[in-house]
Amino acid sequence: MKLFSVLVFIVLFIAGCAYNPPISEEAKYELEKPVDCSTAALDIQILESEKASSTAQAKSGIKMIVPASAARSILHRDYLDREEVATGQYNRDIEAKIKEIKDKCSLQ
Repeated sequence: MKLFSVLVFIVLFIAGCAYNPPISEEAKYELEKPVDCSTAALDIQILESEKASSTAQAKSGIKMIVPASAARSILHRDYLDREEVATGQYNRDIEAKIKEIKDKCSLQ
């Protein structure tokens, strides 16, 4: 039993070290900052690069239901971010921001 507990601790520790948030701080900033037409092209490029792939969406969905991953997400306070990625809401938010930038700055 003691060996099992040690192995579980090691696995969780390693998993915790490999933690990657589902939504980067840069992406959160880009989504919330006001539109600035002087940096519109760069902002759109950054937002496009932040879109979650279908693989990332699937991983976020799985991590929401696997107990150890769900617990880690709750501890890191990103469970709702994972939900946004898994459901596709994150990509819709990015598309809405890109549209807002293009409309406000008269870009194609």
